[in-house]
Amino acid sequence: MENYIVFDNGGKTTDRYTAISKESGDIYGMSTNPFAPDGVGNFIGNCAQAHILLYGTGWRERLPPKKVIKTVLDNIIIQSKLDPDWIGELVSFDKLPDNVKKYITQLPESRISSSNNKESNGDAPVKYII
Repeated sequence: MENYIVFDNGGKTTDRYTAISKESGDIYGMSTNPFAPDGVGNFIGNCAQAHILLYGTGWRERLPPKKVIKTVLDNIIIQSKLDPDWIGELVSFDKLPDNVKKYITQLPESRISSSNNKESNGDAPVKYII
């Protein structure tokens, strides 16, 4: 699936696979069979979390600009190549187990509405309450 990049740590942890959304930077961890009763399929966080405006304020959250997400993802890919033990090796969607493919196709593109990211250059107006 084109919307996610996936890493495989070779089974070192129960959440063997890590999928990161190219659109939002959301990170999901999953086991080989995420639908099994003892399987793992969780939202982990956002790779650009430090760049989310008003992080933790619920409805006011905004995604960082796409170029920030892309830069953070590029850094993750570079780091994974330099240290494969860190997050695992980058794998193509075709080589994933069927249950992992099914789980990834059911993931949302973004947990935060893309309508919140109307300002593509990151110059969103800021309002202060005094």
